[in-house]
Amino acid sequence: MPENYHPSVDLDFIEKQLINSGRLAPGGIVKIGSTTTYVIQGNQAIYKRSIYIRELTPGQVCFEQATGLAIRFSFMGALLEWLHEERNWKEGDYVVPKDSSSKYE
Repeated sequence: MPENYHPSVDLDFIEKQLINSGRLAPGGIVKIGSTTTYVIQGNQAIYKRSIYIRELTPGQVCFEQATGLAIRFSFMGALLEWLHEERNWKEGDYVVPKDSSSKYE
């Protein structure tokens, strides 16, 4: 179950990274309801090459699943950068913008 303090990740970002990896089979994206299936190229059984992503809310994936995919497909750096820019979240903590007046700065 996802933790409340972890940000969600846009499915569009994840999909872009998976496509850019070059490991997906041609036509290997199937969407059914809130679940998207990605099929990796290869000769193994289809269940070993399938990745299932279930959206938490429309267009959003849980942090844990996004991190697992980032490790598996080698885009962890891009994910951390995206989280910092889009969700204002960095290395396990929320970033306080420098222009805010916070007593913790």
